[in-house]
Amino acid sequence: MALPVKRSDIKMETLPVGMTGKHEMLMLEGEIFGAAIYHLALPEGERLSFEGQSAFIRIFFLCRGAVTFRAEGKAFFYDRKAVFAALPQSAVQIQAQADSSILEICWDMEESDLADLAAGADHFPLTEAYEDAAQYRDFFKSETTISRAIIRQSVIPRFAMGSVEAKGDDLVGQHAHPLLDQFFFSFPENDMDLLIDCRICPMKGDTLVHIPLGSNHGVIARGDQKMHYLWIDCTPQEQKDAAVAYLDEVHKPTGVKQTLK
Repeated sequence: MALPVKRSDIKMETLPVGMTGKHEMLMLEGEIFGAAIYHLALPEGERLSFEGQSAFIRIFFLCRGAVTFRAEGKAFFYDRKAVFAALPQSAVQIQAQADSSILEICWDMEESDLADLAAGADHFPLTEAYEDAAQYRDFFKSETTISRAIIRQSVIPRFAMGSVEAKGDDLVGQHAHPLLDQFFFSFPENDMDLLIDCRICPMKGDTLVHIPLGSNHGVIARGDQKMHYLWIDCTPQEQKDAAVAYLDEVHKPTGVKQTLK
């Protein structure tokens, strides 16, 4: 049987309670090579601007609030959960129409990655409301678990992002990703136990955790608990093609939109 462990045994960081005003917070610095995760708080009326460059791509996820994303002469307004990413060379502006919470993922780009992005430039700006994301199923989840493919594999080189949502009692069976380094980021209502390599780690809302490469991990929610979190996959360059093939095999599109009852 898995033994409970202290949070300090797992690399995990939770946003401070009661944080107010405009801020940028780097979370779990250096945990995954090539990836930097920031939490951005943007009060109503405030704006953020990002210059184009070629070192990394920025992926934004609106967790709550209302914002307009602008890039390449186009504007996209969301007042619910949504994803947005522009090509690295494109400048991006974010204007808040309400107090907003945004996750920013900066993912380093190599020359071959930039070439792949250029070949798929028609996908960008890449943006979609969370509720419109295609749903998928995999073998280690139950029929009642809702899985969303927010950014499918191969759209952004060596990167993918999705989510998991379910009420207790439900279980994401333990499994390993030998090709994928992962972050989980939990939405505020999340209350679940992580199972990592025969250990148990409680995870509440607004928390970022590193699921180490190759670890045997799963999730359980019991009774009134709820699991609702983003998963963020980061793949080393040498595993790029194998990781895409793995996710193509494991993530089976359902073709339907299931909602949590």
